[in-house]
Amino acid sequence: MGLVSISNNESYMIMKTIRLFGVALLTVLMSVCFSACSSSDDDDNGGGGSEVTASIEGTWYLKSENWGGETKTYEDYSDKRIWVITKSGSNLILNEKKTSDSGKEYTLETVGNNEYKKGNDKFVIKTLTSKMMEVGYYDNFYIDDESSKESGIYTFMR
Repeated sequence: MGLVSISNNESYMIMKTIRLFGVALLTVLMSVCFSACSSSDDDDNGGGGSEVTASIEGTWYLKSENWGGETKTYEDYSDKRIWVITKSGSNLILNEKKTSDSGKEYTLETVGNNEYKKGNDKFVIKTLTSKMMEVGYYDNFYIDDESSKESGIYTFMR
């Protein structure tokens, strides 16, 4: 039994085939990697910076509020503001209460993407996940020249 002899031409063809196979394998691996690491966001709501990834309906407990740069945080929900939200067509029904009373019911009229109106006030849902909701509040938005500034921010938890 002897060794198999390969000519230079056959050796060149084998190396060329191995190189072609290697390049093809590398191309497949790179395309899988780039598609798996895509930065596309399926939760994009198409609206001005708001992140909405869950349903707004349900019971929300006030965790903190920020007015003029001063934040007040609540550790418990014993007698704080509670929002119970349901949908009615494109509008929201908001039952705002404390744990000790039955509350007041308001209709929030839809005026834009994640934007709602109650009288002259405007509410903007800035962030909404399954556990947290951040709401920007604009006092007298529809009658006051200074209304373009956010009056306060509420943060609610479930």
